[in-house]
Amino acid sequence: MAKRGRPKGSLNKKTLEKVANEEIQAVKEESIPSAVDDAADVMSGYESKVGKAGIAQAMKKSIGKTQQKVIDGPEETPVKTRSVSDLPRNPSIVEILELVEETKGKQSKVDILKTFNERNDVKYALKAAFDPRVVFTLPEGLPDGFVVGDPDTPDGAMDMAPERFIRVFKRMQYWVKGGNANNTTKSAKQEEIYLNTLRSLEKSEAEFLIAIKDKTMPFKSVTKEICELAGFDLSPK
Repeated sequence: MAKRGRPKGSLNKKTLEKVANEEIQAVKEESIPSAVDDAADVMSGYESKVGKAGIAQAMKKSIGKTQQKVIDGPEETPVKTRSVSDLPRNPSIVEILELVEETKGKQSKVDILKTFNERNDVKYALKAAFDPRVVFTLPEGLPDGFVVGDPDTPDGAMDMAPERFIRVFKRMQYWVKGGNANNTTKSAKQEEIYLNTLRSLEKSEAEFLIAIKDKTMPFKSVTKEICELAGFDLSPK
């Protein structure tokens, strides 16, 4: 009588199912890198046709404007550089030198000053600051409680706009050694003219006058060398 059961060396049902599942899983795992490789091959072929710039452009078209702004980052605001044409008509000495101060580059500074080397108020101001031949006879400092740029003009005048340096610069002849009025004007009168001028000027110009009277230049990049390159006579010959 024949014995029942599976033949010797054969596998039972559970074992067969386990082997089958392992083979299926192995096939799946092999297919993943294969699919990745296939996609890479496709992209490589596409890139060779349209180039990287084309791919970037295609990707850019596929996203929204807001998303693109996030990717690009914040836009840089261009810095506007002022020039002489941006100054007001008939600019003050302070406005001119402020422009020179903020302008980058030695030659650019020289070019701006050249534009004004025929203006007498600019000549007087730069000579006062840099020329050793110009010696002020005024006392140092200011009286206690003195207000620079007082809106009230001398002698109690009312409702008048501040004076401008371009209209009063010639008064410096009263305050320098060898000036035309020194022989007949007493020192007390010279100082009075000076203080009244400081009261009448717009504040920034009054402070500028004080600085050049003390032989200093408040605009640090406005040097004697740059002024002379622009055509101003500031040194004894």
